[in-house]
Amino acid sequence: MRPEQLSVESLQAFVAVVDTGAFSAAAERLHLTQPAISKRIHSLEATLERPLFERQGRRVRPTEVAERLLPEAREILARLRAIEQQIADLDTVVRGRIRLATSHHIALHRLPDPLAALRGRYPELELELAFMDSEAGIQAVLHGDADLALATLPESLPDGIEARTVWTDELVPMIARTQAIRTPGDTLARLRDWPAILPPVDSTTRRRIEQALATAELHPAAAQESPYLEVIRMMIAAGLGIGFLPRDMATDDLAVLDWPGPPVVRSLGWVRHAARYRSRALQAVIEELEGATQT
Repeated sequence: MRPEQLSVESLQAFVAVVDTGAFSAAAERLHLTQPAISKRIHSLEATLERPLFERQGRRVRPTEVAERLLPEAREILARLRAIEQQIADLDTVVRGRIRLATSHHIALHRLPDPLAALRGRYPELELELAFMDSEAGIQAVLHGDADLALATLPESLPDGIEARTVWTDELVPMIARTQAIRTPGDTLARLRDWPAILPPVDSTTRRRIEQALATAELHPAAAQESPYLEVIRMMIAAGLGIGFLPRDMATDDLAVLDWPGPPVVRSLGWVRHAARYRSRALQAVIEELEGATQT
């Protein structure tokens, strides 16, 4: 192996290909051409004198060598970003690039005002948003692929992760208003009889809902699933079933049902790697998010 030929660009390309599973998707993520990605991967393979990917049509699968290289590559890239931020922090102006992983729901309902405030207050601050579910966002922070994640906070977090609640959602059962008028009944009866529309089974929000239903001895199977609460709201409004949504998502075409048990709540907040450098730019983002909860 010739370590002097390792480059940041080749490691960035390598991590992007692993994460996306395809050279074309990696090129799109890094705003490069596919031949440029291929050239960087071939250069890294030549340096290591080992293949990094097995080609399977348009998809690729990491080899054992790639799996061993991956955590080291992520750590190298994270350290380089920390160095860049520390140098940027020598100035009095808040500047730098913050990679923010966020769920679609938080981006739509919680971020517009804080993002506008950050843009006005810190014009040299760059925010790079990546949209993903909460579980993936936490993993992105853990692996060094995001500086901060805005996520639904689980009951337990991976080691080395720091988190703080910024917002709280109360989840309440809802059905289409037209269905509520035509089919009177109490909430528990409806939950027993109606198709359930729920988030994915491996999500924190789904676990919160299932815990609440279990206390009422209800274990409905999901007739429909979606990781997007806005899609669930649409399906409920169309009369396709019953589901739990944040109370502030109720609209005129939805009926909010009384929930007989303790409130069903979920915590939304920021997540970061506790061991990574907390730059001035990152601190500015965190302070703006936490200040937004007061408005």
